[in-house]
Amino acid sequence: MSYQVIARKWRPQSFNDLVGQQHVTETLRNAIKNNRVAHAYIFSGARGVGKTTAARILAKALNCVKGPTPDPCGECDSCKEIAAGTSLDVIEIDAASNRGIDQIRELREMVRYAPAASRSKVVILDEAHMLTGEASNALLKTLEEPPDRVIFVMATTQPEDLVDTIRSRSQHFHFRVLTFAEITKRLEEIARKEELKVEPGAMAVIARMAEGSLRDALSLLEQARAYCGDTIPDEEVRALLGVVPEDALDELVGAIAEGSADRALGLVHTFQKEGRNLQHFCREAIRHVRNLLIARVCGADSDLIAATPDQRPAIAKAAALFSEEDLTRFFQILLQTDDDLRRKPDPRVHLEMGLLRLIHASRLAPLEELLAELKSGTPGSGTNIGASRAGLSASAQARPVAAQAKTPAFESTEARHQSPAPHAPGTMSAPSEVAAPKGQGTAPRVHGISVEQVAEIKAAIQAQQKFLGELVEHGSTWELEGPELCIYFSPDKHAFAEMIGGRESLEKIRNVSSKVLGRAVRVCARLESVAAAAASASGPQDLRTRFERDPLVRSMLERFGGKISEVRLRQEEK
Repeated sequence: MSYQVIARKWRPQSFNDLVGQQHVTETLRNAIKNNRVAHAYIFSGARGVGKTTAARILAKALNCVKGPTPDPCGECDSCKEIAAGTSLDVIEIDAASNRGIDQIRELREMVRYAPAASRSKVVILDEAHMLTGEASNALLKTLEEPPDRVIFVMATTQPEDLVDTIRSRSQHFHFRVLTFAEITKRLEEIARKEELKVEPGAMAVIARMAEGSLRDALSLLEQARAYCGDTIPDEEVRALLGVVPEDALDELVGAIAEGSADRALGLVHTFQKEGRNLQHFCREAIRHVRNLLIARVCGADSDLIAATPDQRPAIAKAAALFSEEDLTRFFQILLQTDDDLRRKPDPRVHLEMGLLRLIHASRLAPLEELLAELKSGTPGSGTNIGASRAGLSASAQARPVAAQAKTPAFESTEARHQSPAPHAPGTMSAPSEVAAPKGQGTAPRVHGISVEQVAEIKAAIQAQQKFLGELVEHGSTWELEGPELCIYFSPDKHAFAEMIGGRESLEKIRNVSSKVLGRAVRVCARLESVAAAAASASGPQDLRTRFERDPLVRSMLERFGGKISEVRLRQEEK
């Protein structure tokens, strides 16, 4: 007998052998037991998860001499012929190459006749979504009024491409992709039976590269066996499949944690020199960051992590170096980099830019951290200001502009990333004055509401949520007109207006204000016009002074070492 590859030799021969598709096998077994087998089925799912194999097992179960039975014997002539693909009553058609109306007409003629030697005639249409529209219509009438003892099974990777009339006349089963643990377990069983010695690291690499397809995993195991022999080590499998060594991923994590662009770019240079596929490295990095994120969120013992038990301690240690927000940001950057590598020329440049974004992304700090430092009056050092997903960008904080269209605001020009010069003219390295915190400085202007009521509202908000209370303190004008209470902010305080403008924050302010005022009110946060904001400033020097005292601008200047070169009114937008 000619040699059979592992994927064919260990193809499942019964419902019990199918891995990870219990929802399908149990339904089919019960249908056979209760004599309720449908005349048409659709088996959909990714490649290599058992669709065509399940159709063959169904044919054996219906035609076994001991059946119909959910557990075919595999020893009778019918079972052996179906397993070998020589049965006259099991017709397997590749719809990708036999997709025309003429082939379907021939099929209709074939199914009109009774089975030659079996109980039922089973027609398996592989890649059924490839049928033309005319062929689908020709098949439709047969599915609507099928001949006696004929079962149709349509296997497809794209069930949405099947016409709705065919889907409505069939029972649809979706085969799911297999998990890392399920593939690993099956590979270990087959390796023992084949007397193969596979290192755990090599087994993990094969299972990850299969991407949920057991057939792909078995094909990779066959390839590794041909390359390495009966002993399959981790390093040789990685070299065979073009997978980067495990220590390269550890080196990348260390470079990100230390903020070392030199180490990260050195990895790209090494891979380029060794002739490795750079996109494979990017995808391995994506899988590794996913493992780190799951370890951070769910713990290192989670079944969701695609790693062997001996790799989990290192994953847990690396995950502890970053926050969930950091790892989520890394994940998004790597996904974008993978897209660039696939679509654009010069992969080395795009990979280097992606790794540099990872290095700089680790230095970002959320806006909440900045505000907490401003409240304490002790800004930290060595961390750049970054925008969290709910916050603002560093440039937006450094240059206050209008948050709404057609709303003029102050605009500043600054030198970026300059080294701070102590006591240099115009440099805001350590100003002695700080913008007055709550309760100090000029009281807000009021219209239609008393100063005492505003103070009471502020105190109640401060008692409920300190952070929201700090934001409200920056309102320059409180105006109550009818059922609407508006809090106005000067254009240079647009960041606070945006943070208050969220639905949850406005709802809290509305509840407190309604209790204090004794009636229901609506609350909104708005920006003052340039004219109103400039009315309180007597000249350009006063504008510059107010801008220099802004706490967000001060913190940005201290962290980036910049300086304010000019403060001017932006022209009115039309």
